[in-house]
Amino acid sequence: MVASVDPGTGFVTALSGGSTNITYTINSGCGAPASSFQVLNVSGGANPGTISGTSPLCIGGTTTYTSNGDAGGTWSSSNPLVASVDPGTGFVTALSAGTTDITYTVAGPSASFKTLTVVSGAAPTVSGPTNVCPYLGNNVQVSYTANTPGASSYTWTLPPNVNLVSGAGTSTITVTFNAGFALQANKQLRVRANSVCGVSAQTIYYLLVQFPSTPAPIVASTNNVCPSLGTLVPITYTIPKVLGATSYVWSAQAGNTTITSMNGPGENDTTVTVTFSSSFSTSAITVQAVNDCGVSGIRSLTITRSNPSTPGLVSGPTNACAHITQGGTAATYTVAMLPNVTSYTWSVPAGAIGLTGQGSNSISFTYPAGFSSGTVSVVADNGCGSSGIRTLAISKLNPSTPGIIDVIQSNSCPNREYSYTVSSMPANATSVLWTVPAGATILSGQGTTSITVSYPSTAVAGTVTATAQSNCGNSVTRSVDVKLPACPIDEFAKGSVQTSQLPVDALSVQVFPNPAVSDVKLMVKTTMKEQITVRVLDLQGRELHRMIIMPDALKSFGSNLKAGAYMIEVLQGNKRTVQKLIKL
Repeated sequence: MVASVDPGTGFVTALSGGSTNITYTINSGCGAPASSFQVLNVSGGANPGTISGTSPLCIGGTTTYTSNGDAGGTWSSSNPLVASVDPGTGFVTALSAGTTDITYTVAGPSASFKTLTVVSGAAPTVSGPTNVCPYLGNNVQVSYTANTPGASSYTWTLPPNVNLVSGAGTSTITVTFNAGFALQANKQLRVRANSVCGVSAQTIYYLLVQFPSTPAPIVASTNNVCPSLGTLVPITYTIPKVLGATSYVWSAQAGNTTITSMNGPGENDTTVTVTFSSSFSTSAITVQAVNDCGVSGIRSLTITRSNPSTPGLVSGPTNACAHITQGGTAATYTVAMLPNVTSYTWSVPAGAIGLTGQGSNSISFTYPAGFSSGTVSVVADNGCGSSGIRTLAISKLNPSTPGIIDVIQSNSCPNREYSYTVSSMPANATSVLWTVPAGATILSGQGTTSITVSYPSTAVAGTVTATAQSNCGNSVTRSVDVKLPACPIDEFAKGSVQTSQLPVDALSVQVFPNPAVSDVKLMVKTTMKEQITVRVLDLQGRELHRMIIMPDALKSFGSNLKAGAYMIEVLQGNKRTVQKLIKL
């Protein structure tokens, strides 16, 4: 079609080169239609023609492309990195392996192109299975493919015991393998590519008859099998894939285990779950990799059924006295937590009251009234069994005799007060029972290791006793004698004083004020006439000052003493008194 025209408007569109008549017709209905026409000549477009030229080219090769179309066109390359072309002459130079379109364009625009392949002449790449174990001696056909862009043919060289089925001279061959291939040294498949560049270098493709290697170590989701025994709770075991393996063989203790493959049989069978019966004993789970060449070495992991370790030492009271019912407190016994233990089983003396904590690593209870001796024992338990027994012996221990009673005078006549102290609570005792002479009063401390006693101003003679007590009984009694004269009628200057445990007989000493900030005053009343020696000592017994005074004399001293505690020793004949002085 040269041109088209709109029937109503006469609008003409030129479509292709040539001539045509444009006709206008009137139909009046009164006779034959009347018409006239005009000849329309349409000029045709430019002709790029058909391109001729060599393809493929070797890298570095040249050629000139031509066209049988209109002259005066322009040449171009779609990929100038593969090949360049002279725009005016069509001279082509191959630069690198690949393809490019060489295009010839004339006015219009009209163009035609030809695809050029540039060949490197490199050695071919080869693809196909390398481990041929699955194909030995069974006539299974295997394909290998060589690839060099632009190659026109290929030359294959097969090793012994490899049979060519088809594909000689082509890029893909099909072969079969004899069983003897596994035993020979030469397992090289060789191929060269033929192209405009000539014959390529040889590619050697190495074939293998590869037995699977021994699997890597088995990894378990847990090494503690005990909680799973006799349950449906599985343990997972995993290995990495083995190169060339087509399947795996897992095994565990027959009759007491069930193995389930998580990924099904085959080359992905690298993860299994195992459930264990309650009768399972220590044994191994094993795995081997398999392919058509054979079976790998065995990889094993020992699964140990291990009873818990014997618990450590039981901590808690070994003397039951403080923990016997009717006044005693609960005794608590504990062992350190052990790994892989689900519970602890305790055994306690018969009649134990209020036992709590059974199953844990700590229990509490009180002993019955008639308890005399026994044991507390514990074993650790888990799904594998029970540990050895840990035992603690329990007995009733009577209190020890209190230690030496220290005596300190804390106030002098007429309101005499003394403190009586044992150094510590006697072993196995819960309290100390004190008694004092008639007329004396315990002001404080009954039941403890120290009491304060008030004495009347009249003469007092007797003993102070201390007896250790517990729920199990009383100790031997410790005592100290008391012999106090009646207080003198005339009173000394009052102050707070302290005396040693030696009783005051015919020698009365006052040190005041005590505690003191500056000077201290000393007065000694005595019925004897000998001179009086006074020594100031530190708490280590070192003498700091010595002086001689007369009876009833008031002596000042101590202004040079530093803050601290001191002992004031007063000696007259065979009488000795020691008082404690506090200097602020």
